[in-house]
Amino acid sequence: MSASSISATAPLTAPTLPIATHAPGELEQQEQRRKSRKSWLLLLPALLVVLIAAIAPLLTILWVSFWRTDGLTLQRTIDFTAWRTVLSDPTFYRLAWSSVQTVIIVLALVGVLGLAAGYWLARFVTNRKLQALLLMLAILPFWTSYLIRIITWQPLFGNSGVINFLLTQLGLPPMELFLYNQRAMIFAMTSLYVVFVIGPVFWALSRIDPEVIAASRTLGASAWTSFRTVELPLARGGLVVGLFFASIFLFGDYATGRLIGGGTNPLLSDAISQYAGSGQWPIAAALAVVLFLLAIICLTIFMRVYDLRNEL
Repeated sequence: MSASSISATAPLTAPTLPIATHAPGELEQQEQRRKSRKSWLLLLPALLVVLIAAIAPLLTILWVSFWRTDGLTLQRTIDFTAWRTVLSDPTFYRLAWSSVQTVIIVLALVGVLGLAAGYWLARFVTNRKLQALLLMLAILPFWTSYLIRIITWQPLFGNSGVINFLLTQLGLPPMELFLYNQRAMIFAMTSLYVVFVIGPVFWALSRIDPEVIAASRTLGASAWTSFRTVELPLARGGLVVGLFFASIFLFGDYATGRLIGGGTNPLLSDAISQYAGSGQWPIAAALAVVLFLLAIICLTIFMRVYDLRNEL
């Protein structure tokens, strides 16, 4: 090939590469932002429902607590009479403390009995169909009205109820333990809310690999040691979650104290019901706000002690 032909040949040029218009990782960030906006749009209907069903009533109750009333009519004005009444009367402080004490006692009983029942159901009832049947029977009362479940205690445990009738037929003295006293109220609340613990504890224990328990027994651990060191820590999540939901319902329970306890151990929820029934809506609303804040404080402490995110 001659030199002239070489010089006539066009010079070779490197191919041009497309210039990146986005920094590394920027496309991924844009995609994440797009997915985040889409997620918020999907959550928007649920957030609106929560806003309307939960937050709006709370704000309304707070607003009503600053109204004024003469017992017949409500005056929509900013007034601190209800709050001065609530904060200056020692009776309300005693009711608040009584409410906290009752919740603590009932939760302790619910935790012990629910743990025992859930453990028995998971470990000693081996038939799956029988397990499902017993769980269904435990949950069955929740398919009926809350008031109906409470009222059924009266024909069973009243002074002229079925239990006392059977005792008198057997020549035994009648009992007054299960109606119109503090013990009756605590017992009734425990029976109503123990199912909140039975289900989660049973579910948590059912997930434990039997080989883990067998290994602890092989290493020489007794049945109690195996339960305390292996099963109980693994069932702790179900126990904590069950107690959390039971406490939410306990703080707002007022019917059990009035219908079963007979008003012998009044709670803050009882005072709310009485003031609302007498037309003192601002005081009832102020007490409702106090009860809500009290429940939030107790539940916050509960969540600090037991991190629910790690238990679920």
